[in-house]
Amino acid sequence: MARRLLARAKLLGRGSAPGLLYDLGAYPGAFFGPKYKQRVRGEVFALPAGDPLLRAIDAYEGCAEDGSATNSGFERLSTIVTLDTGRQLEAWSYGLQKAPRPARPIPSGDWIAHLAARKPRAARR
Repeated sequence: MARRLLARAKLLGRGSAPGLLYDLGAYPGAFFGPKYKQRVRGEVFALPAGDPLLRAIDAYEGCAEDGSATNSGFERLSTIVTLDTGRQLEAWSYGLQKAPRPARPIPSGDWIAHLAARKPRAARR
């Protein structure tokens, strides 16, 4: 899905939104909303209006075609994102409906940095 997104969407840059990010093992999960003081970091992409890739992303995230939650526990949400440039915009995010079990919070809010730190490093000789 990442390759399809890179091929079809325009990368606007890195950004963040208020929320809490969790390590669910193979993938992250987040709660979004203005009540959170922490921020969830990631890349922000723009899709052309009406692009069918949005429905494909919904399916990948386990949502119904309209972005509503299914058994996956994720739903597509409208979220205010702040790009690293300071520009704010409304964007789609995939958020959790309820607290997952088990889940570990990611204090940095950055899944990619968390993954890099989580990988075992080769032993030095």
